Amino acid sequence: MTISYRPYGSFFRGGLTVCGMVAAIGVSALQLEAQRPPDPRGEEMWIGHAVVPTAGEGQVRPHVWIRDAYTGPAVAKSTVRSGPAGFWPIDMQTAYGIATISGLPALGGGLTGGGAGITVALVDAYDSPNALADLNAFSTQFGLPKIPAQTGAVCAPAFTKVNEFGSTALPPYNSGWEVEINLDVQWVHAIAPCANILLVEASSASSIDLLAAVEYAAAHAQVVSMSWGGGEFRGESSLDTYFRTPNVVYLASSGDAGGVVEWPSVSNSVVAVGGTNLPASPSGGLGTGAETAWSGSGGGCSAMGETEPTVETVIKYPAKCSARGVPDVAASAGPSSAVAIYISKQGGWFEVYGTSLSSPMWAAIIGIADGFRHKANKLFLSNTALADLYSAYSYSYAGNYTDITVGTAGKNAAGPGWDFVTGLGSPKSNDLVPYLATAP
Repeated sequence: MTISYRPYGSFFRGGLTVCGMVAAIGVSALQLEAQRPPDPRGEEMWIGHAVVPTAGEGQVRPHVWIRDAYTGPAVAKSTVRSGPAGFWPIDMQTAYGIATISGLPALGGGLTGGGAGITVALVDAYDSPNALADLNAFSTQFGLPKIPAQTGAVCAPAFTKVNEFGSTALPPYNSGWEVEINLDVQWVHAIAPCANILLVEASSASSIDLLAAVEYAAAHAQVVSMSWGGGEFRGESSLDTYFRTPNVVYLASSGDAGGVVEWPSVSNSVVAVGGTNLPASPSGGLGTGAETAWSGSGGGCSAMGETEPTVETVIKYPAKCSARGVPDVAASAGPSSAVAIYISKQGGWFEVYGTSLSSPMWAAIIGIADGFRHKANKLFLSNTALADLYSAYSYSYAGNYTDITVGTAGKNAAGPGWDFVTGLGSPKSNDLVPYLATAP
């Protein structure tokens, strides 16, 4: 196997950023190019490789990395618990207060089951042929509900896979996007185990196909997660209408280029999700200490006409930014808190990271809040969820968010309050979810 290395970087084609070299459809994800992501200490380290599928004119890339086990900073490699390396569902449910949200059914082992009655849509490109079987293997490993539900299960979530038009004629296989898809599916289920999952697979990684998939997803789900993106381009604000379906929340990963602004997360109708590193225990799983900013987290001020949403006026931008600033919020995305995912077609368990993780986890948290709203006969959260998230900041910042104050990403630095690396910060879901569940 040959893996080539190059400094982390990007070049522009067709107005969208394409990072690294490309891989042919069907080539193992482990044969994709290894790149050098920025290191929070200001040094370059070989810590993994980007999953970079075929990219070209007008195409985007997923924001996911495979962590190489033999190098890099401390990670949650267990010397005590038996099972896959990387963070597990219980680690993330604990870190973000999901395990202590009042009113959720217990699944056992400290896990709770949220999101009942809600559909979270995941928009990706190409096909992951074993997505459901791999999800069930993941669920068996970690004590999550299987699909279809077994007798006596706490809840019975559904899984549906369609193409961008809602048909079962699926697109071709691509190993790089398979990593992205399995990450999205398995980690929405890890955070909101009772939510229905709708996987919409676009025919290609072109913005045209992906936006068609977004339209279908929004017509059939309450939450839409997009773990992909590219650089800003002229006229991008004209596409904001794709993200304004009433009673649907759109989320997108902010990117992994360290301080670079990417579309679609920069849309002022989308919740942009940046990245952090959670502390890892040498004995496996969640450690002690502060959550820090991830050096790869995308963010900054729009340079292509995306206007500042009114809701963002509650925070104070750094100097010289009067346009849309991203990200809005953040969660685990860095290599120190890489998570376990299962991909049978590529050999089994992997550790992955990137804002492709933080976006679906936040989508699942929104889904949990919508589940409470559904039970109370309230309207689902809408693209005005941005307003609700910033309102939660104004109401009780310390109660609803963890303020990330340490770390840098490119030219941006985390600091007290909102910043261009982690936005408002990571969720304290045991307080934030009830706040969102009762919002007008």
